[in-house]
Amino acid sequence: MRLVLALLVAFGMMATAADRTQALAADTGSAVVALQQPGQYEIDIDVGGGGGAWWGDPIWIGAGVVVLILLIVIVALASRGGGTTVIKD
Repeated sequence: MRLVLALLVAFGMMATAADRTQALAADTGSAVVALQQPGQYEIDIDVGGGGGAWWGDPIWIGAGVVVLILLIVIVALASRGGGTTVIKD
């Protein structure tokens, strides 16, 4: 039963791969035709803009959130007190 199921899955993957290959070939052909059209093309590449501020970077925002959570946990643990347990006989 597992063999039959595996063969059906493999056949389905091959069938969909053929469809994808044909679709990709059609898309590539239309792109080549579009590139061969005569006309003017204006390409503007601006490399002097620079990035945004460092505090707007998602990595720094994530790092700040993690540090803030750790700070809250440390304060919460410290505020619980460091008392010891007294066992009376």
